[in-house]
Amino acid sequence: MSNPIENPEDFVDKHAYFAFVVDGEVTHIHTVDYLLELVVAGMSSDPKVIKLTQEQALKVRGGWYFDGAEFKEQV
Repeated sequence: MSNPIENPEDFVDKHAYFAFVVDGEVTHIHTVDYLLELVVAGMSSDPKVIKLTQEQALKVRGGWYFDGAEFKEQV
């Protein structure tokens, strides 16, 4: 694997870059390897990021729904 500091062009070609913007300010740049197609697709779709509580982290899974207040398992 090439060193992104020494060869930034090689790194950029293999990764998608996402800027996290809060109130108009870039707060974080996140990279995702293009091999992770589902992650790149999800991040490209204008996702809402929600910090899960410890209890939620133990039970919430992909395919669940968020109604703006709580997570619900798909029925």
